[in-house]
Amino acid sequence: MPNNTRKIQPNEAPAASRNGLRDPDWRWRLAMSFVPISDAASLPDATCWDLAEFFQHGDEWITSLDGTRQFSIGPLLTIFNDRLKRLTLESRVLAFRDITVAAEATCVPVQVAHDYCSIFFDVSDRLHAVRAIDGKIIHAAGHCDDTVRRELYWHAYFGGPLVAEHWLLHLPFIGCGAEHDLETPEGRQREQIELTMASREPAAEFYDPKLLPFYQQLLDREPKTCPYAESVLDHVTDALVDHWRRTPTEVARKILDCKIAA
Repeated sequence: MPNNTRKIQPNEAPAASRNGLRDPDWRWRLAMSFVPISDAASLPDATCWDLAEFFQHGDEWITSLDGTRQFSIGPLLTIFNDRLKRLTLESRVLAFRDITVAAEATCVPVQVAHDYCSIFFDVSDRLHAVRAIDGKIIHAAGHCDDTVRRELYWHAYFGGPLVAEHWLLHLPFIGCGAEHDLETPEGRQREQIELTMASREPAAEFYDPKLLPFYQQLLDREPKTCPYAESVLDHVTDALVDHWRRTPTEVARKILDCKIAA
């Protein structure tokens, strides 16, 4: 087997999921589980058979799902092993709900994108199934530690093309520990995305059992001062009153009279 497949072999091998929803790369997983090849009749199509041949003998030519042509798996592996290209193509499939449009936007040959999805991202017939997409794609067990992927796919699927393109514009600069220049609009947008991702993940200290009693004390403690929201409201009200006194209008006088009376 070529060395470049070593990077993408999934260790959690089941092709059929426990809840009945298939994994997007189920053909890849299924073919891998049949190596060494014993019973070809157990494989559902010629594509899976050729993938098994690829794993066992390194044969790179794969039969298409319709059985009318063969394609090299090399370009597909190139996409999969290029994290930025893979996330870009897959998130656009989720956002645009159309492989052809996603391919053109990503500058990937349309046929290559369709072949890629048939093996690694087989979701086109269930893009309407929110539970399947959320459980097997967005919150895929094999990618539970990849916050950038999860948030990108969530925003692409539920936010649509405009939201997806905004995230993809900044994708090379987020999740890599870079400091963003808050003096620029781009830097502020990237920092906002970083904060969005961080807000979904409680800090590690939150899970420290030694600190949990202190968190509980904070939650149980009755506020001794004015709640934060009311403090902000009072501050804004005082600022408006000062402004209206400096530049009184007929409406402002009515509000001021009520404020003074109160």
